[in-house]
Formats: sequence, C-alpha cells, structure tokens
Amino acid sequence: MQPPQPRRIAIVSDCVSKPLFRLRAEDVGCEIAVEHCDIDQHLQVLLSGVDADALVLHVGFRYFDLREPMGSVRQRLDELITGIKRFLQQTSAVLILNTVTPPTHRLVGRDHLEALSMTHEINGRFIDLARRERRVALADLAAVLTSVGLDRAINLQNDWVMRMPFTGAAVPAISSEYAKVLRERFVARKKVLVIDADNTLWRGVVGEDGVEGVDVGEDYPGAVFHAFQRQLLVARRSGLVLAMVSKNNLADVQEVFARRSMPLKWDDFTTHRVNWQRKSENIASIAQELDVGVESFVMIDDNPFELEEVSRSLPGVTCVQFDWQKPAEALSLLFKTPGLSAWEVTAEDSRKALQYAEESQRREIRASAGSLEDYIRSLDIRIEVGRNRLAALARVSQLTNKTNQFNLTTRRYSEAEIRDAMADGAVYDFRVIDRLGDMGIVGVVIVRNGEIEAFLMSCRALGREIESNMLAYVCARHRSQPLRATYFPTAKNAMVSNFYDRNGFELRQAIDGKKQYENVGMQRTLVPVPISEVD
Repeated sequence: MQPPQPRRIAIVSDCVSKPLFRLRAEDVGCEIAVEHCDIDQHLQVLLSGVDADALVLHVGFRYFDLREPMGSVRQRLDELITGIKRFLQQTSAVLILNTVTPPTHRLVGRDHLEALSMTHEINGRFIDLARRERRVALADLAAVLTSVGLDRAINLQNDWVMRMPFTGAAVPAISSEYAKVLRERFVARKKVLVIDADNTLWRGVVGEDGVEGVDVGEDYPGAVFHAFQRQLLVARRSGLVLAMVSKNNLADVQEVFARRSMPLKWDDFTTHRVNWQRKSENIASIAQELDVGVESFVMIDDNPFELEEVSRSLPGVTCVQFDWQKPAEALSLLFKTPGLSAWEVTAEDSRKALQYAEESQRREIRASAGSLEDYIRSLDIRIEVGRNRLAALARVSQLTNKTNQFNLTTRRYSEAEIRDAMADGAVYDFRVIDRLGDMGIVGVVIVRNGEIEAFLMSCRALGREIESNMLAYVCARHRSQPLRATYFPTAKNAMVSNFYDRNGFELRQAIDGKKQYENVGMQRTLVPVPISEVD
C-alpha cells in the first residue's frame, strides 16, 4: 500500500520558530515534516530556495524595526519583496507570509503616525502579493494578536533573552492560524454541513412553542440564530452543502420556513431528514444519497446527547455543539471548525448545492432507463477536455487532493506541482455537461514521461462510461508509444483496482497490491460519449 507522503514545511523566522510550529497531523489535516531554518536568514533562504512544499516566512518587529528611519525599513521591505519574487520564479513551493502589528508605544506622536503608515505599507504589499500570486498565502497574525491582546501576547523580556516574544497565551493562537493556512492549501475541504433545527436554526422547540413561538428575530436571543442563519447562507454560497437533520414533525418544520421571515429558505438545504430516527442513521442515509464519505460531514447541533450518538456511530463525522447562550462561541463555530475554510472558491464549488440537486434527477432517470446505453443517450452527455490549461489549475489541484475513491494513485498535487506537470508533460481536465446541467471539471489525467501518473474522477460522474471515454481519449492522444500506468491500493480506492484490466491494459507486475500496466490497445467496446477539445 502506498504510504501517504507528508507535506514538507520549511520555516524561517526572526524569532525561535519551534514553539510556533508544534503542529500535529490532526491540526493540519495531513502528515507534515517541518524543517526549521536558521534564525534571521530570510533573504538567504529565499535566494537559495528550499526543498519543501511550503515555506513559512515569519516576520515581526525584529525584522521590521519601526524605531528605525522609515527609509531603512522600506529598503528592507523592498529587498524582501525582491527575494520573494525570485523565490517564486525558482521554486514551486507555496510561500506563506504574515501580517505585522503596529508599535503600541510612542514618544513623538508624528513619528508614531509614520510607523503606523509603514505598518500599513508592509501589510498592503504582502496582501497585494497574496492577491496576485497563486502560490502566496497570508496568515493574519495581526488579527490573531489583536484578538489575544498585545499586552497578553508579547513579552519583550523573553524576546531579548530567548528570542521568543510570544507568550503562552499567543503561541496556540498563532500555531492555529498557520495550521489553518496550511490546511486550506493542502487538504480537501469538508463538504456537508448537517444542521439541527430546534435551538440551532431558531430558539425554541417548534413542536412545543408553535411556529409563532420560536424566536429568530433581530433582538436577543433570536438575533443569535438570525446571525447564524446568515453565516450558513454564506457558507452555502462558498460551496458547502447544507443538510437538515432534525427530530421533529416534518409539517411543523416546513411551516416555520413558510411563515417566518428568515435568512435561510427551505430550498437552501440540499436534502432533509426530519423524522424521529437516530440522527446517525439519517446522516448515513444522506451520505449515501450524496455519494459523499461521512468524513466530509460536519454536524452542528445544540444537544450533546445527539452529538455523542453520532460521534460513536459515525466517528468520521466532525461533531460541533451550538450553544446559543454563548453567542461569541456559537457565532465563531464556522470559522474555527477545522476543515470548513478554503483559500479560494472555484466555480464548481459555488455550484455545489445545485449540482447535487441535478444528480438526484440523474439517479431518477437511471432507475427508469432500460439500459446503460439508453440512460447515457437520454442524458445527452458531452465531455469537454482541456490540456495544460492554467485557467483550470486551481480545480485540477483541488481534485487531486480531495478525490479518494476513483483515484488510481491518490497522489496529491499542489498548484505549483500541477504547473510543473504541465511544463513537463500533459495535464488533461475533463468537464462533463448534460441536459440537466454542467457538472464542471470532474476528471483529471496527468501523463508524463510515457506514464499515466494520475488518473482520477469525481465519484458523482460514475456510471456513465465517462471514465473509460477519458482513458480512450488519452490513449489516442499518446498512441505513438505504449503508455505505462500504475494502480496503488489504498484504504478507499478498491473500486478501481481492476480499472485498467477492464479497459484492455496488460498487467506487467503485481506486488503487494500495487499493479503496473502497459497499454496494448483498448479492447473494450465503449458506449461513446462525444468529446470536444477546448482552449
């Protein structure tokens, strides 16, 4: 079995970095290997490069001493930006910067204004880099330290004695911010938010208090629920799927949505389970309906008993309690729960809820179709394929990191690694469209040095001969020489263990489940799906 490769993280800092990066795999969401570079060697590391997936370039008031003349600080900033640009040209690593805080003490008011202005300039240039360069991310440490409180977060005596200015109150918060940025870059995002109704979407129990008795208004405590619903609506627009699971009478819950003015509407939930069954059974049913693993689910409920029941029955589900009596905590759940944030939202992400609704219609058509060929033809499926398209870079990288079941090698690629593969070989992205809607880019094949080193497809596109048509297309494009291919077994990809066998590849070697193949001509008769090439 192919072991997961840890993400290699290099760190260079103007303070002792080890306390800030005692990160476990569960903090980031994947195995990591951390290398701590020598202190204060920012430019040297940038110019020499690092053999890592990400470089954290931590800077603070040691690096930018705002007590110095502003001309000197600006020169130091210019040198750093120049080094960053050269680093991005020479390596494929992700670069993580951080925002800096302004000085809190002053002797001369106008000098302090200059220091404040310089702080904004530093942060502004870092922000601009992160907006323009896809491989630059930003940890907002200024916001983190402000939240902790600068007097509680920084101890200047420790800085001078040990080169560690941050206190025990600040270190966990800083580590958490860096962990979030790393997770956003290298780990697949959660997909489904399972939301309770009573005392989670509104205050009260509709079966006891009635439709008019539940509170979801502008005044406390209803305002807490109103604000939470607005957050859920934003989460849905960002690509997270909302599902409702509530022990209730269906008619009562539907009546609340019909009669009460609320940010969320009934149709904002892709699927509903409003009944008296165990919530774990309902969540398992939703996972089957959406064809999504429960490890991609986050359950939010006010009841500790229900959370415990789901946690015991479905350990992969992340369970979070919503306590409306602690508004600050309740309204920060979506931002603090690991796996819910994303660095950016692709076009496919923003259409996720609609795509699941379309998929439900496809299943209904499949159930009534006489044959697979009839089903495929009734959908009027067509495939668009692009090769080495920079416009598809983010989506291709995302699919390699989130696709587990229909994935022949489960190799993960950063955007920089996809860019390298485009330069060295061919990266194909496959978009599927039918009469019900646009499924977006659902398949990726990477060919380099005569080998299919990655072949993967979203499971929601299965059962339509799309995967075999993808393989046939790639083989036709590379027919000048036989293509090699490999299947690496994992805990989740057994469904594709015989994919190459079924499609006419010849098995050359099999050791401990790993199978190596060569294309000797696809022998299988396909149900053809039209494929067109796009730029």
